[in-house]
Amino acid sequence: MELTTLQKQLASQLTQLDGAKIVHDMRFCIPVHTFKVTYHPVLKKPMDILMKMMLISFQTGAFQDGETVAEVLLVEPLFINDLLNKMIKTGLVEKDTTLQLTPKGEKQLAEGVYEEELDAVSDVLQYSPLHESFLPGDIEAVLDFDEFPDELSYAANMEVGQLDEQQMIELLTDQQEEEEELNTYVTSILSSEEIQINDVPCLAFILHNESEDALYARVYNTLTNEWDKKLEDVLHANERAMWKEQYL
Repeated sequence: MELTTLQKQLASQLTQLDGAKIVHDMRFCIPVHTFKVTYHPVLKKPMDILMKMMLISFQTGAFQDGETVAEVLLVEPLFINDLLNKMIKTGLVEKDTTLQLTPKGEKQLAEGVYEEELDAVSDVLQYSPLHESFLPGDIEAVLDFDEFPDELSYAANMEVGQLDEQQMIELLTDQQEEEEELNTYVTSILSSEEIQINDVPCLAFILHNESEDALYARVYNTLTNEWDKKLEDVLHANERAMWKEQYL
């Protein structure tokens, strides 16, 4: 993919803005760290009728084992015991002197849903120290560009710091919703490992609004495929004071 072609397309879009013209353009890269993140997806589905009947039985009666529940519900003990073991394993039911619902079991029964932790899987997320956040996008598509400009000077040598686990959870849940037919979400992260660092090209345009005599930047991020407000703010903070002298 040619960066020059994309730059011309974006410039054409910007020149259609009323009262603004491009007085300078530039290219630079920002570093993006790719992390391999491992987690347990949680499957959420309507609770089946047998599980609901069993939970109600444990809630209202005193049962010591699956066999007595099977007698009351008139269901084969094999089915009852398999389901009982599953509910104990997932923390819906616990056994003291009798089988009882846990707070988790009470909650899921009241909501009529069953949540099951699935086997661990791994996915990748891209983190930008300059943004101090994870960025959506396909890093492999970025690698298809024909050229990679120099790195933005004040983005060099920035450390990753402490990753925001909640932000990882939200992004992974969004990816689950987009990619999976099953209704799954993420509640916690098992591990995260940095596997590579890539340069992401960005295209910047300095525009002059003649009616207001104002200079401002628009920056396009080729990873997110969007105009990047954070990068625009970075340029404003570091370079805006010099633009009038340099470009007007």
